[in-house]
Amino acid sequence: MGRACDACEGLAFGSGDLQDWVASNLVRNFAFRLTALDIALSQDFFPKVGGAHSWLYETYRRWPSPVKLLTRRYNDTADEVCAEASFDDRDHGALQIVRRDIAIDAINLLDKQCRGRFWNVVKEIRELSGDGPTFIHCIRAFPEGFCGFLTKCKNPRSTCLITYAHGEEVLVAKSSAQLKLMASFVYWSADLVIANSRSTEKLVRDLCPKANIVCIHPGVDSAAYVPSRSSREEFRRQWKWPAETIVVSTVARMEPRKNQSMVIRAIADLRGEGLPLAYVCGGDGEERAKLDGLVQSLGLQAWVRFTGTLSDEEKILTYGASDIFAMPSIQSGQMIEGFGIVFLEAAAAGMPSISGNVGGQAEAVREGETGFVVDGLDLAEVKDAIKRLASDASLRKEMGQKGTKWANLHDWSRISSQVSTAVREHASHRAAR
Repeated sequence: MGRACDACEGLAFGSGDLQDWVASNLVRNFAFRLTALDIALSQDFFPKVGGAHSWLYETYRRWPSPVKLLTRRYNDTADEVCAEASFDDRDHGALQIVRRDIAIDAINLLDKQCRGRFWNVVKEIRELSGDGPTFIHCIRAFPEGFCGFLTKCKNPRSTCLITYAHGEEVLVAKSSAQLKLMASFVYWSADLVIANSRSTEKLVRDLCPKANIVCIHPGVDSAAYVPSRSSREEFRRQWKWPAETIVVSTVARMEPRKNQSMVIRAIADLRGEGLPLAYVCGGDGEERAKLDGLVQSLGLQAWVRFTGTLSDEEKILTYGASDIFAMPSIQSGQMIEGFGIVFLEAAAAGMPSISGNVGGQAEAVREGETGFVVDGLDLAEVKDAIKRLASDASLRKEMGQKGTKWANLHDWSRISSQVSTAVREHASHRAAR
């Protein structure tokens, strides 16, 4: 906020005044960095999460200074209360989790009650910050980023607003005049927008050309995805397939854009051609019944395993016990894959991936090096990619080795450092003006 006024302010200065102004701003910038409090804002958070929440959590638990993470309470059921308490009791590094009644489940700024919910979040932020210099790190543009925008309107000189962009929420914003306006305000007023891919960066710039954006890919805990050989082999044996079986896996929520149905169809055709393929479909979601019906209709019951929701340990072992990771994600309505942390997880496990070509997937999978990027709507392309990898063990090994190096470059410790540097260098000097 106040960018134009700040720019005009300097035009009236003489050279001596300008030197004093620069010196004053340098001092103010240093003081802002030194004394500012970091508050991360995410309406929903662990134990209910997606890739965006992992990005926030893994980044800020490694932050160089304490971070207060403001999120909602989960108290609808006894299981939710227990899961929340169990998670909150863990060691979260630099993160201090603060749970308040901040849920905004439906956005309609014409509704007085909805506006009241936004201002309630602003009140909670100000209570945590004490009206001192504050970096507000928002998981997305709305509703969190708009809460940050309102906070900055109240305290423009002492608030530095950072918001993340993941891709699909930008497309959602373009489908609604109200959400588009909200997102535009957030991206324009943010001191820094962190996009998860160049694809997402372009979407944000199309909506707000003047946004101050950096692209930083999400990361992976690369060391965690290397289980022992004995544990991988033991886990694989539970699937009860012959030793020569080539196991393709997907670990993702079962929803249309993840495109598990195309992988199932490809495996059915390739098994008909004589390839010894099987499929592990990890996760759960609204497509589960439909996918199960597809497996039944194709006669693949013996060669497909639906695991349901996986624990962290089970997820790591599923990667380690598989040969090929396939998630040729597509666009479904406004839903796209902004990047795809799962591809980095597969790479960390030493496994080649097959991704789709929409959104930021092509930035997560290096075509021809760590896997293949295909048109997820083209069955022939998906089949060809699976066939090439299933038929060539040396290619799988080569891509897996390159994938491990690629994942190491995206270790969360590196990513957290990149985000911290970007925030301090690109954002704080703007907020301190």
